Amino acid sequence: MKMAWSASMKVRVRVSLLLRKYTDGREVIEVGGSTPLECLRALEARFPAIKRRLYDKWGDLLPQLQLFINGERVLPGELNNFPLQDGDELLVLVAVGGG
Repeated sequence: MKMAWSASMKVRVRVSLLLRKYTDGREVIEVGGSTPLECLRALEARFPAIKRRLYDKWGDLLPQLQLFINGERVLPGELNNFPLQDGDELLVLVAVGGG
């Protein structure tokens, strides 16, 4: 059963190496939030420069970002509908391609 968010509830946001220059080199940041979207908003509130690496000019999540909650992939349409629990981990990865 998922819990409702409280002020003391914390989610660990783990960012990929490519995003760490926007989080002062930190890999893990604890934030409050009851959904992945709330956690991303809390992350960008603490580290405003990361916003342009998460969203396009229309405010949509960039297609190269992949999000996982406790190892489970979260699709962009689920960001506001995926309830979190205290202690959950949101992993934010930047997919890179090459050839």
